[in-house]
Amino acid sequence: FSKVLYKYCNAMSTTETHYYNPNTGDGTWYDIIGDIYSGIAVGIGHPKWFILKTIDWGWKFVIGSVLEDGNNITNEDGAKGKLKVVGVGYGRTGTYSLALALDVLGYPTLHTQHLYENGEIFDMWVKEVFQKSVMDDEVTMGNPQFDLLPKYGFAATMDMPFALYYDQIREQYPECKFILTVRESSEVWFKSWNILTQSITQPARYTSAFFSHVKKLEYYMR
Repeated sequence: FSKVLYKYCNAMSTTETHYYNPNTGDGTWYDIIGDIYSGIAVGIGHPKWFILKTIDWGWKFVIGSVLEDGNNITNEDGAKGKLKVVGVGYGRTGTYSLALALDVLGYPTLHTQHLYENGEIFDMWVKEVFQKSVMDDEVTMGNPQFDLLPKYGFAATMDMPFALYYDQIREQYPECKFILTVRESSEVWFKSWNILTQSITQPARYTSAFFSHVKKLEYYMR
């Protein structure tokens, strides 16, 4: 499994250019520009997704079709579903490439970049952890409902916030596999992480007053 996964990770990194940041790790301007581009692309994607979603909702309402959120269709076997793979590496360590590879291998994967597209899962995190932490000015781990992932058809997850809960997930899903992704050094990782998150938070800050889901995202980033 690990050999096949490695093969697909390499393939995904070279084909998904929108999210791929070709970091060389040597601290060049090329690296910095790549991180900024990735952050802005992700940050702008949030209000863009919401606008397109609203237009789609309005169109369906006008033509009288049944309203259904395609990203929130529950798995009929949700009660029986289990988490099979969880990434415990932080963002900027190849988590998105890994998520794409797992998708190809038949493990539907929820990555943090698409967390906001899944209403009930995202709202659970906001109410249970993000908003409480911001309001109390103190980080709280809360009691996340991990079973929401298999309920909505996901067999795996990558990146935050699930990466912080490996002990709890292991207790609930003892057969789950955990994958740790890392960078070549903590300095290289933090530089990439810091630039990316700041690039994301700026678009989110200026649009959070207009879009409620972006306000929730702001709680997450804080």
